[in-house]
Amino acid sequence: MKSIILQMHEQLINGEKTPIDFVNDSIEKINAIKHTNSVVLDTFSFAKTNAELLNKEINNNKDNLLFGIPYAMKDSICTKGIVTTGGSMFLKDFIPPYSATIFSLLNDSKTIMMCKSNLDEFGMGGTGLYSAFGHVKNFHNLKSIVGGSSSGSTNLVAASAVPFAIGTDTGDSARRPPSFAGVVGFKPTYGLISRYGVLPYAPSLDHVGIITRTVADAAIVSEHLIKYDEKDFTSQKIADTQFFKNIKIKNKLTVGVVKHIENYLSADVLKVYLEAIDLIKANGHTIKYVSFDEKLLQAVHAIYYAITYSEANSCWANLTGITFGSNFGGQNFDDIIEKARTKNLGNQIKRRYTIGQYITKKENFETIFLHSQKMRRLLANQWNNDLASVDTIMCAGASSTAPLIEDVLAGKPSSTYADDLLCVANFTGTPSIAIPCCKIHGMPVGLNFNCRQFEDQKAFDIALTFEELFEKKWGSNE
Repeated sequence: MKSIILQMHEQLINGEKTPIDFVNDSIEKINAIKHTNSVVLDTFSFAKTNAELLNKEINNNKDNLLFGIPYAMKDSICTKGIVTTGGSMFLKDFIPPYSATIFSLLNDSKTIMMCKSNLDEFGMGGTGLYSAFGHVKNFHNLKSIVGGSSSGSTNLVAASAVPFAIGTDTGDSARRPPSFAGVVGFKPTYGLISRYGVLPYAPSLDHVGIITRTVADAAIVSEHLIKYDEKDFTSQKIADTQFFKNIKIKNKLTVGVVKHIENYLSADVLKVYLEAIDLIKANGHTIKYVSFDEKLLQAVHAIYYAITYSEANSCWANLTGITFGSNFGGQNFDDIIEKARTKNLGNQIKRRYTIGQYITKKENFETIFLHSQKMRRLLANQWNNDLASVDTIMCAGASSTAPLIEDVLAGKPSSTYADDLLCVANFTGTPSIAIPCCKIHGMPVGLNFNCRQFEDQKAFDIALTFEELFEKKWGSNE
């Protein structure tokens, strides 16, 4: 079982490295991938100061695996005294007076934040091309997207600039980008990681996600972040959070596979997907095809947008140029808001807010929004019923390898119903983890595994099982 974090911890304890060594190495690697545009704001000075202080505390932290470990924070997470932009010009000067719970927990664990990573504006976009601070380019191929919205965090882990990064996931944002970049992306059960201080997109679907290079590392970070938080009214409790301590290989798993999904995969990803199914069967596990209603699957895209655009429109009503953002003046309140939003919001956000406003109008609310919520329940019921008959449902981490930036900007479709299937784990709040599988022509391919609510430990066990199996067949994805 590989763990980058454990290896680094042992180097600290053995006196081979110090926290400042890790910080200097991370700075060098972050600077080496500046051309990918993965960072909104570096916090190198902050990191060096912290590392110097931590150098004196190594002997007192032998049991803390995150002690002195560098990481990247998605810039939609509030960091007290440090600018948090949300990837938007609207908040380019916003310095939060408080910290998100996860930032506080990481500080308590004596980790070292290296930077705030780039993202699609307020988490909306799905490609990494809709940040006010420029396009994020895939570390493996600068002509390709890395996916979004957790694009910067994903790239920094893929480039080994940090051993882990924090992202968020409303539809697939901490799982599809890792599949495009050859790393691990974990979305826990809804509410297990606090969202207090995390800029919202659609609160009923929003999750904090963890991006690492190995499954074991995702389990280590989860142990430090999965804690009940009274500040988050959606926070939930789980009995045992010793995920890394308890992680183990599983034998004779029943793996669910959605019928017809192969029709929505590109030829190269389909080949890997079918080979993975054969490999799983050859190693003593059972493949069970589940009959996910294809008409429901085709409705996922529309349901997701109806719900998320509406919730986003509500969440960000405070973007007025008065409470937040620059005030460009105006003859009245409405005029001030219009000028502020016109100048400081990107076109993708304006489009989504406009549609969200339309959906939530009195005459449309029941026919569009409430109907979408009912359809969400039907999807969730089917997903949970299918999960009840298997140990996990396996999906493609993405329907293709990372699309070209020029194709996405030209409006060519970059996703299919196979990608939309990842959203269902947000509809249900179930744990979901993407792991690297192999590379095709130098570009990574990932697979995604899903379990029932609160089966996060099982999700780690299953991911570890297949991580090792895939490495034996295809070799390391690094």
